[in-house]
Amino acid sequence: NDCAFCNQRTISGKSMAPAIDEARLTIEEYLSDGKTAEQIAFFGGSFTGIDVKKQNEYLSLAKEYIRKGLVKSIRLSTRPDYIDGGTVQRLISYGVKNIELGAQSMDDEVLLLSKRGHTSQNVERAAEIINGSGAVLGLQMMTGLPGDTPQKCLYTAGRFKELGAKETRIYPTVVLRGTYLEKMLEKGEYTPQIVEDA
Repeated sequence: NDCAFCNQRTISGKSMAPAIDEARLTIEEYLSDGKTAEQIAFFGGSFTGIDVKKQNEYLSLAKEYIRKGLVKSIRLSTRPDYIDGGTVQRLISYGVKNIELGAQSMDDEVLLLSKRGHTSQNVERAAEIINGSGAVLGLQMMTGLPGDTPQKCLYTAGRFKELGAKETRIYPTVVLRGTYLEKMLEKGEYTPQIVEDA
């Protein structure tokens, strides 16, 4: 799915996900001074949207460090419409403790205008599954998306609390080059939030 505001290559600085050896090297480099880590985190896209075999390779790698006692658990982010009961149970079996959903808004008009490809109902269903599994639910919110208002932001924040989010990340919308949002801005169809409003 290609959201109006997304350009993962710009955000992450990578055009492809790291190979398993590269991921191992990153972990080893961090742990090289005898450090331990709370978590290994998989961010920069929708983890459960990649090929299941690849997911399991990454998770197996992370689980090695949990077994060695160098890392306590795994955290990842994904889309609410890429979550189901079987997926969550598989993630937990590898040591995933925290699952963050890129919900962005609980207003369906904002989600539609932002080309999210999911609805607030998808967020509600995924939150229920995650909460029922024993994993920690995190919900990510964006302010200033197309069609958004301060009232809709407050509504989203309230719904996140009602849905049982134990963690929340709040991001102001930033217009990145190469996105549909940039085209909307150029056409005068979108006005970004000013910093003070965000």
